[in-house]
Amino acid sequence: MRGRCRRLAWVAATALLAVGCGTTVSPSAARNAGLTSSGNGLSVPGTSTTGTATDANGLPVAAGAGAPGSLAGSTSGGVGSGGVTGGTAGGPAAVANPSLNGPGVTATKIYLGFVYSTNADAVNKAAGANGVTTGDTRADAKAVIDDINKHGGVAGRQIVPVWFSFDSTSTATIDSQYAAACAHFTQDTHVFAVFDAGTASYRQCIQNAGVVQISSNLPEASDAEFARYPGFVELGYPRLGRLAQTMVTALADQSYFSGWDARLGQPGAAKAKVGIVTYDDQAFSPAVDRYLIPGLKKLGFTPEVARIGQVSTASDYGNQAAAVQSAQLKFASDGVDHVIMFEGNGGLSLFFMNQAESQHYHPRYGVSTASGLEVLINAGDVQKDQAIGAIGYGWIPGLDLTADRNPDNGPYSNAARRHCMAVMKAHGISYADANAESVGLSYCSTLYLLDQVLDTTPGLVTRQTFLDALDRVGTNAPDGGSLGLFLGPGRHDATQKYYYWRYFDDCQCLHYTGPRRTLP
Repeated sequence: MRGRCRRLAWVAATALLAVGCGTTVSPSAARNAGLTSSGNGLSVPGTSTTGTATDANGLPVAAGAGAPGSLAGSTSGGVGSGGVTGGTAGGPAAVANPSLNGPGVTATKIYLGFVYSTNADAVNKAAGANGVTTGDTRADAKAVIDDINKHGGVAGRQIVPVWFSFDSTSTATIDSQYAAACAHFTQDTHVFAVFDAGTASYRQCIQNAGVVQISSNLPEASDAEFARYPGFVELGYPRLGRLAQTMVTALADQSYFSGWDARLGQPGAAKAKVGIVTYDDQAFSPAVDRYLIPGLKKLGFTPEVARIGQVSTASDYGNQAAAVQSAQLKFASDGVDHVIMFEGNGGLSLFFMNQAESQHYHPRYGVSTASGLEVLINAGDVQKDQAIGAIGYGWIPGLDLTADRNPDNGPYSNAARRHCMAVMKAHGISYADANAESVGLSYCSTLYLLDQVLDTTPGLVTRQTFLDALDRVGTNAPDGGSLGLFLGPGRHDATQKYYYWRYFDDCQCLHYTGPRRTLP
């Protein structure tokens, strides 16, 4: 099956729901129901095929199938002074590059591609995620670019942003819109790197063109893609096989499988009967079949699995919600009392838990950061009593915890996060919720990583010099949204640290428990 955006929201490198993926948990491929990521947040995948948007200077930006555009003036003074804004004219592609540098690199400039979503919040609201926002993702990216340019740029070169807009409410398929985005970044105006996850076909197109791809998303790409695409770097989540293995361990260690009464939402005497709600696609299915199901069978449980199909446009979410609702009714009828949510952006949890609440069905949930459960509870989009007994693990504090448990100077923060928030504040940016802030943090993580890595090889900037330097980063990645990253040979899915995570009655919320742990 083709990879699609599964998110309903656009959350930073991790976002919940939304149609149209990108950053950047983030958000946001639309193959599955749920919140989209745009980094570490929940969001809706975005796409667009009509109209020509303009930037702050009135210049056109690419929209949908590719709007005519131009190469704006120098960006040496910062983002506000110009940039490539879409179309078939201008940019490094207009002339032959005489140097040995990679695409989108000149002696003084480096061109970077950004997909940003429009109307993501509207799609989230239509899907039932009324309290989840994504913020102004283009403004987030501009703020970080401006900060980097003012401090010498990347490898001594000023960043020139190349924009591509997605309208999350478009009727065009997400795959077709991402095909247009790839053509814009690799043919119309060559870029060195792009900063979103996109769809499976988009990732293949970007990698075939020799372009670096850095994402900070919620779960999106398959394990096989990480193996095939060394130029694909993901800061937002560990690859799905690692997620599935850790899910089994985390649940078993925390006595998740003890008896539970799904009618009353409290401990019970009967042996657990386990169900899994997941996607029916080329990314999640192998992880479920190779790791999650066998791991559960070793513990003595043969799970009932509800595999939810893909969506191509925002209008498909109604059908997807209906499929999730049918799965809930079947689970209840079959006596399933433990439900593991193995998803990418909280959308499956949103649909399943609201349906369960209407049926007075309260199973014990197995969850992870990708379920966005605390975000959904805080937004009022899921009833708190659905979360009673929930157990799992988490790796993104901004999505896992209430704001009072995750201050900028708290135990789950770091210098990179505090610097990012200071940069955003200096540019007049504030956030309505944790999801939107998570998106902003994802732009800091991905752009400052590129800056850090390429500054070590300023004389020659190619994908290979980037990858060679990336593999020497280790634990020194400048990421403010997670609990700890590691980058090295064969490990470009950077998430390394996590906590066990569960619901507590005293605060009616989920929070971390036990020591900080290391993913396998």
